[in-house]
This record gives sequence, structure tokens and C-alpha cells, in this order.
Amino acid sequence: MKIIALEEHLVNKAVGAATGSIIAQNFPYAQQFRKPNPADAPNPIDLFELGERRILEMDKAGIDMEVVSYTNPTQWLTGSEGQDIARQANDELAQLIKPYPERFRAFATLAWGDPAAAADELRRTVKELGFVGTLLSGRPQPGNIFLDDKAWYPMWEALTELDLPIYIHPNYTSNDACKAYYDNMDDQLATILSTYGYGWHYEAGLEVIRMILGGVFEKFPTLKVLSGHWGEMVPYFLPRLDQMFKPEVTGLPGKISDYYKRNVWVTPSGVYDYDDLQYFVCKLGIEHLAFSADWPYVPKTDARTFLTEAPISDTDKEKFSHLTAEKLLHL
Repeated sequence: MKIIALEEHLVNKAVGAATGSIIAQNFPYAQQFRKPNPADAPNPIDLFELGERRILEMDKAGIDMEVVSYTNPTQWLTGSEGQDIARQANDELAQLIKPYPERFRAFATLAWGDPAAAADELRRTVKELGFVGTLLSGRPQPGNIFLDDKAWYPMWEALTELDLPIYIHPNYTSNDACKAYYDNMDDQLATILSTYGYGWHYEAGLEVIRMILGGVFEKFPTLKVLSGHWGEMVPYFLPRLDQMFKPEVTGLPGKISDYYKRNVWVTPSGVYDYDDLQYFVCKLGIEHLAFSADWPYVPKTDARTFLTEAPISDTDKEKFSHLTAEKLLHL
């Protein structure tokens, strides 16, 4: 059984240096977040290295191919500097994966401050560098503008034209949300709760809900979204969303779940839980599930065991482990 993992990460030093002041200015607990519990912290070497060391870890986990991406919030960089840094980061990633064509593919990192320029950069990475879509690490800008805004239509046009997905990945929670919901706590608890423990997952799921309610999938019916961590909580709430957001309320011809089940694909991001897997096979269908390990943020090495022992049919295991990814990314 071939295994393709779709949410596997690197950190780009140049982007990190350029975004560091933005993070420090806009997001509480940022310094605390950079000093997580050692049990939760990835090895710094794994965050920057893409080569034989990572391939050895892939072999240990039984993963045949990774689709790698930067988790730096490149989209928060503005102006020509942002576009230049994004382009350089993509070129660097292309060179890193080039020696290993059977083991790696890549998602583009984009500076969304100029949506038209970012869309052109996406086209370039696909047509010239062989990239297979894009990953957005957090909101498209550090403030409170989300993906339902019409400003991002050039991105949806490009992805539709290329027939490739966007992976909506969490990053620092909105500063306003942190003040309202995660303040007046121990700093470390507030950091974890507002970010990788809960808050940024909720926010990433909310992005998809807002895209549905904003008519993005009605305007772009073939747009494809990948959502990690079993859909960032949204699929568990689809019955309630359908109940509360009837078409006569939203003005949309379909229910929330209609768009979700058509336009969104869900991955586990290293949350290896069979109850979740069985729920999603039932709720969304195996064709809308793909595999991800979230390396190195989830440093587990039992991906193949999770898949081979999964309580689903062998045919469904093949779809979940690689066939759906190959179809989505035209591999």
C-alpha cells in the first residue's frame, strides 16, 4: 500500500525573519509559543532539513511521498518585498525537492497582500516548478479579513483554472479573539488553548464555513479545499449547521453540508483515531478523505500501522492512503 502524506512541513528562514516582527506585534503569547513543552516541540533540525534525514523518518513511518509546505505565514508580507520573498522561498523549495522526485511534491507559499500577483505566482509554481497547489498558513492577512472576502477571487480563479487544491492550515489566532476568549489565564495554557490546542483549529474551520456562507463555492463550484485535523471540527457540526442555515436564510441553493461534501477533502494531520476515521467514512465518504501526518509537528512514526490496521476495507485503505491524493493533485 502506497502512502502519500499531504500536510508535511518545513520552515523557511528568510520568511521567518521577515514575519517575526509581524507575529510579535499582532499575536499575544508569541514568545511563549516559541518555547513549548519539550514533549510538544519538533526537532529544529527537522523543521529546516529536507533530504536524507527526512527520508529516513519517512521510511520508518512507512510514508512513500510527502507533499511539503512552509508553515511560515508568508501571506502576511505585503508589497513587492512580500512577493519577492515568496518567490525566492518557492524557488528554494523547488531546489530542495528536485533530487527526490519519487519522494516529494510541494505546495506553494504565497504573499496574499496582492491577490493578483499571488495568483500569478501560484500559476508559475505549478507550470514551471511542478507544484501541486498551495497551503495557506492562517488567515490571508494578520487582521480580521477572511477567505469569504471577494478580494481573494483571483486566487480561486487560479486554483479553479489549474484544478488544484488549497490546503487551509491553522496559524496564530486573531488577536481580537485571543483578547475575548483566551485572556486572563496562565500564559502557557493561554498559548496552547488559543493555538494548537484548540483556537487556531476552530478558526481554520470557521474559514471554510465563511467560504460556504459567502458563496465562494457557488461562484467557484469546482474549487477544492483540503482541511486538516479531521476538518478542524466542522464536519462534526454539519447537522447543526444545516439545521440553522437553511437555504431560505443563506440565499444559497444548497445546504451547508452539500457544499462541504462537494468541495472539501479532510485529512487527519497525525490524529490517528479510528473512531474519527469511521465517522468520516460515514459522514463524508471515503472519496473525500486523504492522509496526512503533520510531520514534524506530530513526530509519530506509525503512519503505516494506523492505515494497515484501520477498520475499513482494503479498497478504502488504498483510496485513503494514496489514490484520492493522486487524483486531487494529478500525481
